Amino acid sequence: MGRAYYVIDAFATEPFTGNPAAVVLDAQGLDDPAMQRIAAEFNLSETTFVLPVNEAEDAAAAESVRFRWFTPTVEVDMCGHATVAGVFALVQAGRLAMPDSGESTIVRIHTRAGTLTGFVEPIPGDSRRLMIWLEMIPPQIGECAVAADALAEALGLSPGDLDRELPPAATQDHDVLLFAKSFMAVNAARPDFPKLAALFRRFGLRGVCLATTHTVTPSLHVQSRFFAPTAGVDEDPVTGSVHGPLAAYLVEHGRAPADGDTAALNCGQAKPGGRGGLLHALVRTRPDGGRSVRIGGRAFTVMRGELLP
Repeated sequence: MGRAYYVIDAFATEPFTGNPAAVVLDAQGLDDPAMQRIAAEFNLSETTFVLPVNEAEDAAAAESVRFRWFTPTVEVDMCGHATVAGVFALVQAGRLAMPDSGESTIVRIHTRAGTLTGFVEPIPGDSRRLMIWLEMIPPQIGECAVAADALAEALGLSPGDLDRELPPAATQDHDVLLFAKSFMAVNAARPDFPKLAALFRRFGLRGVCLATTHTVTPSLHVQSRFFAPTAGVDEDPVTGSVHGPLAAYLVEHGRAPADGDTAALNCGQAKPGGRGGLLHALVRTRPDGGRSVRIGGRAFTVMRGELLP
């Protein structure tokens, strides 16, 4: 028997938007080289492999799984859009219950980066449409070791394009948050990928999120692009994992609308003239000053099939 797979567009507004990820159900028995070959065959930015939990990962919990993610060239510790795709595939395959109206189906997801919690919720007014939310690992944001001007040069921007009110920052996933003065500057970036990859290797980085709060519409609070050439993904259409730290950073710097201790952001990410998607982020500031973040979006299945032995 083969292994069932899905291709799912995550953080999408309709099919063939957002970021596609492959999801391989029943991945037990596959070794690391086999997973890497399968991910290379799909040739999408990430492939999710769904595995059972072990005894150390609350195996007694009914709604608990383990995810691993591979790009076409490497395994990664964290991937937001492929997690959304994986949760949606479990619902489509009948392995997670469809939520009742007003309720959430909750699943614990064990990963190399830690344990995530996923929430599947019906969209009000149409119970057949679902929103997938992820409770992210608490964001850790620190100083960036790479000079902002060096990053700007590698991205094909001038130092004058940068928003100096928002200094660059590093995340726990070894990404850099870099801010531009305008959406036009974000859209105009044309990276020198060999130069960018050399910077990443020198400083041990995964990627750079080039973002701006000066968006083309008031309904979007931040617009961005994401580049990760050393991970085998020159440019990603929508990057879920970076939006947890990005949203927390914008709250910290007063660039996000807040109601009491909670801020809500609509986040757009797109390749110029190519694919893009929409992501929502909720940031709650705790009494101790720490922040918790949920990211969410919709997903659509566009392919399903079977991997042959």
